[in-house]
Amino acid sequence: MSGAGPLRVPLGSIAAGVVALPADAASYVVRVHRLREGDRFVVFDPELGIEADATLEAIGKRSAEARIEVPRPAALRPGRRVTWIQAVGKGDKMDAVVRDATELGATRIIPAISARSVARPAEDRAQRWRRIAVEAARQCGRGDAPRVDAPMSLAAALAEAQAAEGGALGMCLDPYAETPLGARLAALAPGVGAAFVVGPEGGFTPEELGVCATLGFERVRLGALTLRTETVCAAALGALIAVSDARAG
Repeated sequence: MSGAGPLRVPLGSIAAGVVALPADAASYVVRVHRLREGDRFVVFDPELGIEADATLEAIGKRSAEARIEVPRPAALRPGRRVTWIQAVGKGDKMDAVVRDATELGATRIIPAISARSVARPAEDRAQRWRRIAVEAARQCGRGDAPRVDAPMSLAAALAEAQAAEGGALGMCLDPYAETPLGARLAALAPGVGAAFVVGPEGGFTPEELGVCATLGFERVRLGALTLRTETVCAAALGALIAVSDARAG
C-alpha cells in the first residue's frame, strides 16, 4: 500500500538550488501526476539515503525546473542491516522478491544461481531489479533503496554476505528444518544484522545445504507449510519486522 504523504520522486545528486529535472523525473511530476508551478513534492536519493523538499518552479514543453531545499537524512530508513539472498526462480518471480524485500527493509539483495535454478539471468537483469527496488522505495516512503547485486553463484553469494555483514545472524529458510524461524528472530539483539537465503522452486540440494551450514547459515523453518519461493521473502521479513516492533514497544 502506498503512503498518503507528498509525492516522492527519486533523484540522484540532490543539492540545494534551482535544478532542471531529468527527463524521466520531469515527465513523472508533470505528465503523470499533473503537478503545476508552485506545487510541492519530495525528492530523495536512493543511493545516499537523503531527501529534500522541492517546489516546481517552471514547466516547459518537455522539461521542468524545481527549487530544491537543503537536503536532510531520509526520515524512513531500515534500522537494521538485512541481506536477502534469493536463488533465482522461473519467470519474473525475482521481480516480486525485489519489491517485497525493499518494502520490508532489506538493505541488500543478492540474486544467486543454485543447482536447481532453471533461469540463468544475464548480469544486466540487475539493472532492471535495481529500478524495481527504487520504485518500490518511492512507493512505500522509504528514503533509500537496497543494493541489488548482479547474479552470482550461491557459494559466492553466501561468502559475500558473510564478509560484508560480519556478525550477522545467517539463516537458511528450509521447510524441513527443525529450528523455527521465530526462535532465532526472538534472540536477535537490536542493531545486529541478519542475512537470509532461500532456494528456488525445487529447493537446495543436500550439498548446497551443507555449504550454507559451513558458511554460517543455520537451517530454520517458517511454519509447517511449504511456501512458494517468491512468498518466503514477505513472510520472513514480515516476521522480522513484527519481532523487532514488539521488542521496541
